[in-house]
Amino acid sequence: MIRIRRIGVVKTATVAAVMYAVMTLIVSLVILLPLAIIGVSMMPNGGAGGIGAGVAGVLIFALFGAAIYAAIGWVVTALACALYNLVAGWVGGIELQVEALAPAGPTGGSPVYAAPGGYAGSPGAPGQYPGYFPPPPGTSP
Repeated sequence: MIRIRRIGVVKTATVAAVMYAVMTLIVSLVILLPLAIIGVSMMPNGGAGGIGAGVAGVLIFALFGAAIYAAIGWVVTALACALYNLVAGWVGGIELQVEALAPAGPTGGSPVYAAPGGYAGSPGAPGQYPGYFPPPPGTSP
């Protein structure tokens, strides 16, 4: 078992904000752009500014929406991470059970295992697995 004791607030919020912005841009362009083109093309004389105005409006709306979603997503994620860190201090955090997978064997088949209880290349000591790095001296785990 490993335990998530703290979550980096700013880094996590920044990643979430970028994800919100990208998802908003994709959804806006996939849904709104075809609707704008269809809507403007159905107007008499192509509407006031033609299809170009409809496409420009959708692009401006998509960029504005992505910026708003990113900002709100950053704030909400930062608050959620800070709240998690507070609660994790009280109750110890979320525990996860992870499984380390050994690399594929030389023929690309199934993983190659070492002695029972360990993976090839791992020390086999309790709490150690491939990718495990012990905490620096003088810190608590």
